[in-house]
Amino acid sequence: MAFNIESFKKNFKDVTDKTVKKTGELTTIAKLNMSIKAEEAKLSDCYKAIGRLFYTAERDNLDNTEEIATYIMQADKIKAVIADCQKELALLRNVVICEGCNNEISGDCIFCPICGLKVTKPVAEPAEEVCECDEECACECACEDAPAEECNCECECTCEEAPAEECCCEGECTCEEEPKAE
Repeated sequence: MAFNIESFKKNFKDVTDKTVKKTGELTTIAKLNMSIKAEEAKLSDCYKAIGRLFYTAERDNLDNTEEIATYIMQADKIKAVIADCQKELALLRNVVICEGCNNEISGDCIFCPICGLKVTKPVAEPAEEVCECDEECACECACEDAPAEECNCECECTCEEAPAEECCCEGECTCEEEPKAE
């Protein structure tokens, strides 16, 4: 059996790509966990402030309703940030947070094994595609028929096949009013 250098290169590149991807995922998971811990600390501080305000209001017969309401709104915002981080974390780990009991369950479940609620799977947002070809841009601006070197818009898209919605000037090209500097 002969040693095939091309096969070795391909296998090495595949392993390297998988390692880089996994390292990126682990880094993202670590950052999300750190964000959750930081937000939980902020939430704890909000709860303490609410308790302190409530206690002083009761003890001294004060009206701290406005301050308490401010902390409650702040706590709700923090809880929303934590929930978003947990959803993103769940997607990375292929698990789902049950909306009924808030337990983490396998992403393959149809019903929660703990509370029996039907699992609604989060829909991943499509990643933004980036054009990487070396061809000239066919920008959908007022100078669309001009060759790229004569186009006076500031579009930096480099793909002739890119549909108008992917063109970086996003239909807001001002080439008629503001020619680019030569």
